[in-house]
Amino acid sequence: MLKQDKKVYYVYSAVDVERNELILIRAYTNRNYLVTRSFLKEMLKFCENKPKFIVDKAPWLIDALKTLDLEFERSVLSEERSLVESVFSLFQIENLKLA
Repeated sequence: MLKQDKKVYYVYSAVDVERNELILIRAYTNRNYLVTRSFLKEMLKFCENKPKFIVDKAPWLIDALKTLDLEFERSVLSEERSLVESVFSLFQIENLKLA
């Protein structure tokens, strides 16, 4: 989540943990099933195979993954999830430098 001029933005991202590459990043003014499903469909355009997702417990994310018949694993802490979150740590540091 990012805040800019009293507005809240929810940042969605997809990272290929095997290649350590950011696939897609988008910011939205809300987070729900429809936004999440739209993000996932856009992200799938960049995937050669059907990916497996490492996710938290967000119900809108799990519902969107299920309706798109995508494989996922729920994990609060894992090596893959830490890699994804490290992308945001760098993003937040750079964002603070710009502020």
